[in-house]
Amino acid sequence: MQDDATAAREYVSRIQEEIQTEAHQRRESNPALVIQEREISQAWTRSVPGAAAVNWDTDSPADLKANAEHLLGCVDSLSLLDVDAPVGSRRGVRQVKNTVRRLTRWYLRYLADQINAFNHFLVNLLRSTEQRIARLEGGARAAEILGGFVDPVPEADAPLGEAVADLLARCDGPVAVASCGGGQIVSALVRAGVAAHGVDESAGVISDGVDEGLDLRVATPFEHLDRIADGSLAGVVLTRSVERLGPVELSTLIDEALRCVEPSGRIVVAVADVLTRSGPEAELLRGVGLSPGTWAHLLANRGCVVELSEFDGSRVTTLVTAQRQ
Repeated sequence: MQDDATAAREYVSRIQEEIQTEAHQRRESNPALVIQEREISQAWTRSVPGAAAVNWDTDSPADLKANAEHLLGCVDSLSLLDVDAPVGSRRGVRQVKNTVRRLTRWYLRYLADQINAFNHFLVNLLRSTEQRIARLEGGARAAEILGGFVDPVPEADAPLGEAVADLLARCDGPVAVASCGGGQIVSALVRAGVAAHGVDESAGVISDGVDEGLDLRVATPFEHLDRIADGSLAGVVLTRSVERLGPVELSTLIDEALRCVEPSGRIVVAVADVLTRSGPEAELLRGVGLSPGTWAHLLANRGCVVELSEFDGSRVTTLVTAQRQ
């Protein structure tokens, strides 16, 4: 039985080699076949709908990876320059074009070889870049998945909202709260006479606050701050979901917040201390979030005057206030 299977594999392998040899010989004897193969390959690459149907928001990671491979394959296929231009089928014209092609081929081949070599290395660079991005996305995805096994960050309670409002009560301009949850901090700021609004990435979370008349919007902190003009806010409150971001993301978020606040603007960080985590939460959320002391360190290193305020709260026990110089 095993001898029959081995013989079958050898037979198939031999036939494939014979087909490849004959195909090579035909290409060598008839350059038009090579042109036709390339034209078919490029037409197929342009017409396959797979890449056009990519949905980065809903496709699974496996589908996104397959589509990325498809796109890179398209780039690889279309990057090959062919100096053997088609000559057509009309007899007189075909002879003239054949003559022109033979006369110019040596020069065009010299140029095409250089461009094809460049394209080859460019496609390899794209592939390596895609692989690096995939690894980074995989790391971010892992943090998101692990975060799903612990309880969401609790809503701010009334005392925390009042404490933040006391720190920002003297703000004359608008204040953004990210992420705001149900709007407890926004509500306290509004009662203190501050023009406050909040953003959260969950429409369901902000619905009750919106029903109460609060200015709450659906967006991530990064998305919202990216749309804010330089120096147009009097203050920014960072809370809730920022507890689940890594150090690099948080450093970028601080830079965005500092860009958005006016020269004398304030940033208030109201998060629980990562050092108080215990049990599964401590292990699953390792590497995300910062302690108030580290927040203060990052803000001070960006030229802010920083104050730490102890607060007798259920979760948040230290508030970090930073003012631009």
